[in-house]
Amino acid sequence: MILKRYIFFIFFSLLLKSNSAQTKALNFLPDTTFICAGDSSLIKFPENKVSKEATFTWQTPKAIIVHAKQLYVKYKGLHIIKIIDGKRILIDTTYLKFNDRPTFKMHDTVICGNPIIVEYKNKGYSYLWSNGENTDRIKIDKQGIYWLKLNNKGCSFIDTFKVTNANFAIPNFGKEILICENEPNKLLSVKASSDVKIYWNTGANTPSINATKEGIYWVKSTSKNCGIKTDSVLIKYKNCDCEIFIPNSFTPNEDEKNDLFWPVFQCEYSYFSLTIFDRWGNTVYSSNNITGKWDGKFKSNPCPDDIYVYRLEAIQKITDKKIIRNGHISLFR
Repeated sequence: MILKRYIFFIFFSLLLKSNSAQTKALNFLPDTTFICAGDSSLIKFPENKVSKEATFTWQTPKAIIVHAKQLYVKYKGLHIIKIIDGKRILIDTTYLKFNDRPTFKMHDTVICGNPIIVEYKNKGYSYLWSNGENTDRIKIDKQGIYWLKLNNKGCSFIDTFKVTNANFAIPNFGKEILICENEPNKLLSVKASSDVKIYWNTGANTPSINATKEGIYWVKSTSKNCGIKTDSVLIKYKNCDCEIFIPNSFTPNEDEKNDLFWPVFQCEYSYFSLTIFDRWGNTVYSSNNITGKWDGKFKSNPCPDDIYVYRLEAIQKITDKKIIRNGHISLFR
């Protein structure tokens, strides 16, 4: 404040020649006015502090401007206003400084399957991204139009950028794949667009190959935007023809020898149903429990010696293959 008033009187000592006038330093204007570089700012003196007959004179770093009650300032430096109001001479000043407006360029980018990190670093700026985050980086996992707004003490700049999904192929087989050995086509496939090049260790360059033997297979894909991606997998064969052994007779006489009837399986099943009928089509046993066993009874009463009909339905867990078996069981006591 002392420096400000010192500047007042040094500068206006040449302007004030009348000893009859009362000179007064004011402090209505801010000591320093900050604006963004390249912008202008309106400075207004409060008119209710002077009469309607008052005259205004502005001294800027570039010119002297008279009869202006307000002024758009755009040049760095000291700005002084002199007001003559009757016998009063009023003086006020403000020093105009510039804050740099951020200038930057965000570049379009691509996603190659996995999320990407987009960042811009400048410790002096505050950040605002289109997703609401205010850090110097964000994670992006889907395509779209994004923007970043940087702010430097009220001077801001915004730029947009585009994120697209690139044409690529990222194999992801896992560590091991079991394939039924009786399958005619033991395919390994990679989904890729026509501009992505595929290379297998078998020498093939097609999206799919036939795994004709057990072992490790690897594949490499190359694309312009996403570079090189590789993956490998161990192929093992498995016998998927699961036999079901179904006895054709049993003797439920409680001698602990062949007292129960049940099918014997070699594979796992996601669905199972066993139904047994008498010769008149009446259901004497039914179960969806693959470990269930028939004791030759119906409603806790022993069934007579006879030939019974069974129907078995099951679905293999590995192949989803549906199996249906129909046959006869002889019950002897």
